[in-house]
Amino acid sequence: MDLSKIGFQDASGIIVLDLTHAGIIIATKLAEMSYPVTAVDVYKTVDEKVLQELEEKHGIKVSKEPISINDNDLVISPAHLDPEYPVLSEARKKGITILTHHQAVGNILPIKGWPERGTVIEITGSKAKTSSASLLAEMLSQKMKVVLHTSRGLELWKKGQCRILNLGLSIAPGSILLAIDKLEELEVSADCYIFEVSIGLTGFADIGIITTLEPDYPIAASTSNSSDAKMNVLSYANSEEIFFLNIKDRKAQEMANKYGRTVFTFGDSEYSGADYKNTDIAADIVTESDNSSVIFRNENGIFSAKLSEKYNSKSYATAFAVSTSVALNLGMSEQDIIKVICSFEGLQGRMQEKELSGRVLIDNSNSGMDIKSAERSLDYALTRLGNRDSGIIMVLGEEAAQVCEGLPPEQVSEFAIRRSDELSKMILVGARMQNIGNDSFTYVSGLEEGLDMAVAMASDKDIILSCVKCFR
Repeated sequence: MDLSKIGFQDASGIIVLDLTHAGIIIATKLAEMSYPVTAVDVYKTVDEKVLQELEEKHGIKVSKEPISINDNDLVISPAHLDPEYPVLSEARKKGITILTHHQAVGNILPIKGWPERGTVIEITGSKAKTSSASLLAEMLSQKMKVVLHTSRGLELWKKGQCRILNLGLSIAPGSILLAIDKLEELEVSADCYIFEVSIGLTGFADIGIITTLEPDYPIAASTSNSSDAKMNVLSYANSEEIFFLNIKDRKAQEMANKYGRTVFTFGDSEYSGADYKNTDIAADIVTESDNSSVIFRNENGIFSAKLSEKYNSKSYATAFAVSTSVALNLGMSEQDIIKVICSFEGLQGRMQEKELSGRVLIDNSNSGMDIKSAERSLDYALTRLGNRDSGIIMVLGEEAAQVCEGLPPEQVSEFAIRRSDELSKMILVGARMQNIGNDSFTYVSGLEEGLDMAVAMASDKDIILSCVKCFR
């Protein structure tokens, strides 16, 4: 998009709302480009020293309270902010342009002239973002140099090997700008750049991926859904961007068709139209998996890969479909794809089975964990338990209520009532879980404390099941 067409250059001021979710980065970048910026700390969570630095070092006006806006201002707001927030309400009444954080980043990147070369891929979705992006990076790295930015960190992939460049960045859209700064600081360039993004895409990339719109959930004070924010990119992305969509997400495909987008579709083993011959609903590539192998079907035929037994491969069905679909589109061979999948043993915190102090640990603690994922994890743990004389100790909860909407205590309570009889012990994590009443439950504040307690309680034959919503 051309900034001049949407008012950046003519605006008397640019107002950036929400400094908690990487809005500081967006405000700072605009100020560096000599735009007049006012930053509003909507949630009043930013330290006073940080706000003072924004004013003194970057010349950014700051406020913790809603501000009045002029007729030729421009407002940048996160997709999840309550539309009745006074600045947004006033902007709508005055007909002032409102951009999301995603759109703002998508407009800043062309000004930076980045990258000089290489393919840019962005990935969003309710589930399987990190696993899909990580698998894709390893596949592409068989033939090219790949930079990967996910909730795990900023990584450089070459010939199937990963080097950590930086830890601690979020996947809010503004963090893309911070990741690029880090790459420039380290003088790192690549053939391909993959960015995991929360609740939408910037529209700047060559390839946009939406892994799945389900489960959907309300945002913006329940005035819209997360699926709307994720699909919105189809209305404003650059005209050359190619999209990969889940065959189950019909409304995304309808929106893509409305805006004339180039689309490829993928489906996993849960896809109701897995009969590939049904051409009315078939995806461009369909995967079917069990615990020993995954089969891929497309117009060129069928190929398959064996799976490691060190993780619950069924939890990666969507990731297999996404990564393979994009990798094939970018010219990777079936042999390279098979090689990566055969050697894959799961990602930390995503249904990975490993050892913890001599006990079996099924690790499903990550930022995207929800109660359905916890349910599937318990089902998997029960199959691993078999008939041996042992039990399951489950660590369940959240380390921070703000992580991707948190883990609702009412859902945890319902789950505990329904399934705690299948457990030897349940350890609940997080302050919000302390109101879930049951004398048999133990309460701790964090994941590590919960795991330490589980190890102390467990026999060497027990399984520890970790399902905590947290940043990792």
